[in-house]
Amino acid sequence: MLEERRRQLLDELDIVDKAIAAATAVVPRRVTPKRMLSDSHRQALVVAKRKAREAHDAAKGLAREMPADSFVPAIGRRGERQAPRLVKRPTKI
Repeated sequence: MLEERRRQLLDELDIVDKAIAAATAVVPRRVTPKRMLSDSHRQALVVAKRKAREAHDAAKGLAREMPADSFVPAIGRRGERQAPRLVKRPTKI
């Protein structure tokens, strides 16, 4: 009885060995690092997209005159009756 069980186990071992031999070897894949744009290229893309959007709006007839890149809006003065929205609290030292 033990010899028969031994033969069965040896047969099972042979089957497992054949399955292992038939399996393909797993080769690790080399992953390249993610490519990143430099800041100057990213800024150039932003400018190009804005110009394209403006041209698209102009073609539709929805465009308005855009200020130049050097444009800085002036800060107007409020009347005396309206308090400023943000006020720093005095700190005690």
